[in-house]
Amino acid sequence: MVKREAKTTDDFHIDLKDPDFGYFSPMDHHAGVYFASFAREHQDEVSLAAKLVSRCLREGHVCVNLDEMAGRTVYSASDGREDITCPNLKVWLQALSRADCVGRPGDFKPLILDDRHRLYFQRYQQYEQDIAEYILRQINAGTDDPMDAQFVREKIQFYFPESDENGIDWQKTAAAAALLQRFLVITGSPGTGKTTTLTRLMVFLLDVFQADIRIALAAPTGKAAIRLQEAVKKTKEAFAGKTPAVDRIPDTAMTLHRLLGTIVHSPYFRRHEGNLLPYDLVVIDEASMVDLPMMAKLMRALPPRARLILLGDKDQLASVDAGYVLGSICEPFQPNLFTDAMASRIADLSGEKPPSTEVKSEDARVCVIELQKNYRFSGESGIGCLSRAVKNGDAGEVYRLLTDDGREDILYREMAEGTDPSAVIRQAIVDHYGAFLEEIAAGSVWIEKIFERFEEFRVLCALRVGLWGSRNLNRVIEKILTAAGSLEAGKILYPGRPVMITRNHYHLNLFNGDVGIVVRDVEDNGRLRVFFRNQKGDIRKLSPGRLPEHETAWAMTVHKSQGSEYDHVLLVLSDSDSVAVTRELLYTGVTRARNRVDIRAGKEVVSRAVNRPIQRWSGLADAVRCGINKER
Repeated sequence: MVKREAKTTDDFHIDLKDPDFGYFSPMDHHAGVYFASFAREHQDEVSLAAKLVSRCLREGHVCVNLDEMAGRTVYSASDGREDITCPNLKVWLQALSRADCVGRPGDFKPLILDDRHRLYFQRYQQYEQDIAEYILRQINAGTDDPMDAQFVREKIQFYFPESDENGIDWQKTAAAAALLQRFLVITGSPGTGKTTTLTRLMVFLLDVFQADIRIALAAPTGKAAIRLQEAVKKTKEAFAGKTPAVDRIPDTAMTLHRLLGTIVHSPYFRRHEGNLLPYDLVVIDEASMVDLPMMAKLMRALPPRARLILLGDKDQLASVDAGYVLGSICEPFQPNLFTDAMASRIADLSGEKPPSTEVKSEDARVCVIELQKNYRFSGESGIGCLSRAVKNGDAGEVYRLLTDDGREDILYREMAEGTDPSAVIRQAIVDHYGAFLEEIAAGSVWIEKIFERFEEFRVLCALRVGLWGSRNLNRVIEKILTAAGSLEAGKILYPGRPVMITRNHYHLNLFNGDVGIVVRDVEDNGRLRVFFRNQKGDIRKLSPGRLPEHETAWAMTVHKSQGSEYDHVLLVLSDSDSVAVTRELLYTGVTRARNRVDIRAGKEVVSRAVNRPIQRWSGLADAVRCGINKER
């Protein structure tokens, strides 16, 4: 059992026979032992609360909701061990109120309990507060608005000449809002033109202000940064020669780690409130992937007058780590709704009159613009219809679309429990990956095109471990390719093998999620080298022996695929239900496909996924809402 009287780290001993070992990790146990040592009484209640906070962080929550957990049996033990049951709320709150390690918001105590009975580690409650305070400062500050409405309207018409005949042009509205607010969220489904809107918006701001605005483009991962860079480049080319302002948009995007300045083996960055970023406009793409600590550290490092634009799909999967920042910002505030004053000014500047409210409601205070028109998927697109049905939680419509034989861009194969994975994916693997390996072996495609070919098809999984997890499916895929004659049996390193980095290596500038491909280097006597595309879009190569921790990447999890798109996606969920298969995971997996998505899953798995939205405990939305209410 855990020693309740521990006072030093030497006493932090974990007995593997402890009844709750298995539900809680060793780190959770250490947290429980440590915080219980500060309690003069009710040590078991304090210990259990601390363990739950630690466990919830690992699951993506920011805190533990004691109202939800009180009285619940969270773990039913076997072999005669005791169940883990939480105390009733009154007893629990009383125990925590008497512990020296527990404080209220604003206290410098290691555990923080707020008025809504959410229990945090102190720094995570501070992260939420930092983000909320930043947003409130920015939306209340507004900007200097000496703009000539006719001048601005002409500029908006020049950079956003297309108009949405079916309603309000939200791209034009976003451009006007970016002039009037220093904080802006642009959200929308894949294909709604978020990055196109962004690039035009940046050129527009540069032209209107007639000043050298220092701009930084960033994304959570190197892969997402490359995609942002490519999208911006494409739109810049469309305006080349039409305006000199386009030349002042950066040609490169960077990761958030690079933007803030990573300090190796440290959770801190070189850029912070005492050493601010040197930019006037910072744009973060794929903002749904940004976790709570990273967003807080970014906002702390921004100059007071700098603009911040968050770009992303609020309905996608949340970050792997703690928090659901983009969703928490958007969730309490109705997108595309403004105060009367803001709506009137936007109409003056853009010619578009967005919906407004006379009520001084927090719903209209935060600028959240959701783009509506989809340029990739038509109204009849199967992928478009399917993604909307998943997002809306309509399980009946989802199943109808999956079983509609008239949809050429959707293929669904129902799997019975116990189905052999190789039988389900064999033909697709031979058709796509087999052809890919043949081209590499023939030398008919050089490295610049190899990455493009590899992006045409991808196997995505809901899980990482287990029969249907990416680890096992990568082994299955290699066996299929070997049996088909595309791979030589027993080879661990072979031409065409895709590898994914699984741990950051700052000296090599390789980060978790980066994908490289093994190819024979014609410039080095045909030796096998691993080629990567860096954030500038250039190709670099490494000896396989220099690679940091990595794994084969024929199949990858949907989480790892965020920030990427593929022509054809084979989405493998599972033959039986798993709590990890959620609405957001299914939506994200489906929307990785540009032209076609094949889904392999049990019928019940799909139905439960659609009806299982992600729920993460957080107080960020309430912190922003409460901050606005205090100002009234």
